[in-house]
Amino acid sequence: MANRYWVGGTGTWSDVNTTNWSATSGGAGGASVPTNVDTVIFDTNSNIAGSGASYTCTRTATGTALSMSLDKPSATSATVTLAGSTTFNLQTGGTLTVAATGVVWTNTGVLAVQGSHTFNTNGVSLASAVTLNAGTLTVSSNFVSTGASGFSFTAGTLDITNVSFTCLTFSSSNTSTRSIAFGTTGQITVTGSGTVWDTGVVTGLTTSGTQVVNVTNATATATTVTVGALNEANSISFNFTAGTYALTLTAGSWRNLNFTGWAGTFSADNPHTIYGNLTMAVTPASYTFGTGTWTFAATSTGKTITSNGQTMNWPITFDGIGGSWILQDTFTLGPIRTLTHSNGTIDLNGKTLTWAAADTATGSYTTAAGTKNLTFNGGNLGCPGGSATPFNNVAPTGFTTTAGTGSGTISMTGATAKTFVGGGSTFRCTLNQGGAGTLTITGSNTFDNITNTVQPASILFTAGTTTTFNNFNLRGTSGNLITIGSDTAASHTLSKVSGIVSGNFLSISRSTATGGATWYAGANSTDGLNNTGWLFSNAPPGLSFGNGLTITGGITYSA
Repeated sequence: MANRYWVGGTGTWSDVNTTNWSATSGGAGGASVPTNVDTVIFDTNSNIAGSGASYTCTRTATGTALSMSLDKPSATSATVTLAGSTTFNLQTGGTLTVAATGVVWTNTGVLAVQGSHTFNTNGVSLASAVTLNAGTLTVSSNFVSTGASGFSFTAGTLDITNVSFTCLTFSSSNTSTRSIAFGTTGQITVTGSGTVWDTGVVTGLTTSGTQVVNVTNATATATTVTVGALNEANSISFNFTAGTYALTLTAGSWRNLNFTGWAGTFSADNPHTIYGNLTMAVTPASYTFGTGTWTFAATSTGKTITSNGQTMNWPITFDGIGGSWILQDTFTLGPIRTLTHSNGTIDLNGKTLTWAAADTATGSYTTAAGTKNLTFNGGNLGCPGGSATPFNNVAPTGFTTTAGTGSGTISMTGATAKTFVGGGSTFRCTLNQGGAGTLTITGSNTFDNITNTVQPASILFTAGTTTTFNNFNLRGTSGNLITIGSDTAASHTLSKVSGIVSGNFLSISRSTATGGATWYAGANSTDGLNNTGWLFSNAPPGLSFGNGLTITGGITYSA
């Protein structure tokens, strides 16, 4: 093992040339050509004696080296250029060190890491691609490679703890044992085009730290990212930060997906699993229709969804046991898409979750087996109703709702007949009949309130069921009655524990009003017969509160 110093300035690093090699810094040439146990050093004495000017070393050698260190010439503005196109075989236990200034690396030969090695290149751009076939590559400062074949990772460990690692493409699709250590702030950035990331085969691949990959190429015309089926612990966040290219995401699993800064075209034909946050692009050229389901599968709380005005025209599933997702703005699905809620909490957070093209939409909110919660916090679930069952609580076991702050709403806005499948659940919200089509409510459910925002309109309850309300605020207008009835020729029951129900311009039939409250249909309402408990007169003057407190007399205040 020996040090080999470059001397004599511009020259060729070949397998036989000894002129430019010395055993000492600035010493006489003639030392042997470096081998795989030697350390190669370019320092301030590497140029012709007494000259600190720029010089070029052109590498044609096929041999190897243990370590290599490149420092700038002594002159302030001078550079050393490492040129050529041959491969560097970097041996186990070595270090590649490049000074932060004064080094130009135009050599396109591959940096082939044979075993554990350390890169300390200080962010200098290297024209070499990199391969790692075994051992640990420790990157101790920011690394930039513009090599055409990018970074090829067969086995071992890539340790980029708290530094950035930039390359054109990243490829590690095999079954060998390999790991990527990101640390707290380490990130990988790919800047090429075509398939810029490929971990399609994830057997043997693990990741750690805060896993982040940035896809950045403003000039690309097409970009493909293949991540494979990584589990939640090993999943990686991807940021698409620039470009107008056509983006293809093959089927796979992601941590966070962030499209901010990208404005291209996207096909949603492949299924995806998202374990973290989703942020859609602000100004994409287009999101094409897709059949692949996007599944939100986080098992921890506090994940966010930011739509940025984009319509998600593909099926959506929420299925993360113990997970929760908080809407940051309006969440709109394509008109025929189904949202399936199996596990976790969807927090509307005062925002609206709805479907595009309200009058023709056939999409629906549908529950499936699991523990699921719908939290309103003043938000609105808008079910436009082209589907027969735009709200379909077909799997009520494990389904709950939470009111949160403010008053939430499920609004059934279809212009055609639609069914609210309640499943016998408690809904801590207002159910609104917001469309001209008849609304049929199935199951013995409980609601905070029921309202209407159109008239005339019809609301039918399943015969033989009891629907409980904390408040009841259905009212029509002159000539535009709200019809209340049963779905068959039998009675249903409406219940309110206390207080006064004050309606008007209603047409009621086959309805039993009970529960302790006094039910006034209003003097302008129509008795369609087979009713019990309804008073077809106006409620007495006064104030009626949902908590059962009613004030029917005057209030006098004196100082």
